[in-house]
Amino acid sequence: MSEPVLYPVLKDDEPVRHFNELDASLTYSYSNYLNWLFPERVELIKGKIFKMSPAPSSVHQEIVGNIFLKLGNF
Repeated sequence: MSEPVLYPVLKDDEPVRHFNELDASLTYSYSNYLNWLFPERVELIKGKIFKMSPAPSSVHQEIVGNIFLKLGNF
């Protein structure tokens, strides 16, 4: 059986304002995640942090939508 996962203890649920303040080698909980106030988009999967790719721009979405419509009408 695996060892229990220890979550980092943040004093008084202190908010994290910069991504660089996190240690990627640690395992985090959802409670920790709720205190992350930085603008980068991240996911928390099984306690590990993963940076997310940015959402597509509105121009990209419009172009893809037009291609989809043309293919759908073909």
